[in-house]
Amino acid sequence: MLSSANPYFFKGSTAEGIGGPHVGLDMIWPLSIIIRALTSSEESEICQCLRWLRNTDAETGFVHEAFHKNNPAQFTRPWFAWANSLFAELILRLSEERPQLLKLDFEEKAGRRGLDK
Repeated sequence: MLSSANPYFFKGSTAEGIGGPHVGLDMIWPLSIIIRALTSSEESEICQCLRWLRNTDAETGFVHEAFHKNNPAQFTRPWFAWANSLFAELILRLSEERPQLLKLDFEEKAGRRGLDK
């Protein structure tokens, strides 16, 4: 699913993830990034997912239905309860299982401080 074998897997300059035909090509579903974080056992992968989610909100503070792989300011649905609710579930789970990850800074510059894969 997370490879070029999937025609709806998109990798861009701001994130990578799965999208679908109804939101258009090159549009990533944050839901796919959230599920990736929820199902990963690798802290580096979880951190990468958190970084993508943090840095693709188009400075709205919300998780959108989809965003363009190279331009998160191009997004669908300014409020998408399903994605925001699942994001809350991710944060609650991490607060219980991996609280140290929530203390990290996920700004784009954070990669220089050892948060990269």
